[in-house]
Amino acid sequence: MKSSRLDDSIKMIARLGHYTKPEKIEGAIKLDSNENFALDRDFVAGVAAEVARQVDLREYPLDQLDELYSRLAEYAGVRDKCLAAGSGSDQIIELLLSTLRSRRATVFSPTFSYFINRCELHGIKVDQVPLKRDFTLDRKAFVKSAGKSDLVYICSPNNPTGNQIGRQEAIDIIDSLEGRLILVDEAYVDFADYSLSADATKRDNLVVLRTLSKAFGLAGARVGYMVSSEKFVRMFRSTIQSPYPISTLSLAIASGLLARADHIRQTIKTVRSERGRVFARLAEADGIKPFLSDANFIFIEAGKNFQPISKALRNSGIVVKELGNVASHRGCMRVTIGTREMNDKFLQCVEGSL
Repeated sequence: MKSSRLDDSIKMIARLGHYTKPEKIEGAIKLDSNENFALDRDFVAGVAAEVARQVDLREYPLDQLDELYSRLAEYAGVRDKCLAAGSGSDQIIELLLSTLRSRRATVFSPTFSYFINRCELHGIKVDQVPLKRDFTLDRKAFVKSAGKSDLVYICSPNNPTGNQIGRQEAIDIIDSLEGRLILVDEAYVDFADYSLSADATKRDNLVVLRTLSKAFGLAGARVGYMVSSEKFVRMFRSTIQSPYPISTLSLAIASGLLARADHIRQTIKTVRSERGRVFARLAEADGIKPFLSDANFIFIEAGKNFQPISKALRNSGIVVKELGNVASHRGCMRVTIGTREMNDKFLQCVEGSL
């Protein structure tokens, strides 16, 4: 029988990269998904319990969304009319890809695989420009490719490498690509030195994506947001985004934590300090190479020590993101910065396996 268009579509989708649910290991030290365990669980739960008593789940979330925009505007330092929220920043990515009908995208590689996979799902050709061996950007090659695309994606800080390209270099690239939609994914920017949020409000072609899943410890609440010009945000809010993109409870919890942003900032300082300490210890170890990071994780090249380290971590109940070979780097893994106790157990395990 002749295959139908539906059959062909299903076969095409089946060939694409797909999401595999991570295994949940009870009692494990979870350092694989870049969640913020340095933020005290009881603190987050206390805020959630407090705001839950104040909301009426029988009503649609109207005032709660406005409050979130007000809180986000204060935290991000932009006008509330330049903000749009979504059910995680990945939902915002999905909406932009599915509605703006781009034909070709430029990314550097390695980078956040979700974006590449979603482009492929929507039939968007992706040109991946390799980063240099030290994970710095080959600017000339990147701009040359981006000039042929109508969509450009910059992960800043980059996942999985952890580094952030220089601010002025980023601005120069953006300004040279007028007429292309540029998505700057700043999921980890709270742990870095700069954000392009304010710059995005002045450009109609620049969208900065941010989230409360990392620094604010709300991975389970699914609250992300974008920053762009008032014109672009107005179109996104009124036409692209659904009327009630986030649940009342998630909105209230997010606003509750944003109201306690000073506490979050202190936790961020702790994570950054621990990041420096963990990096320094790893840099002293023979046979592995850590890379400097601007995020809440560190990328490590373990080479021939990958298997011994991986085995030792599993035996100790420590879960990290095992990446294997990445470009010309062999035996790579990405480890989240957790509490000092979690980090010490990780370090002792790695050092003991070398």
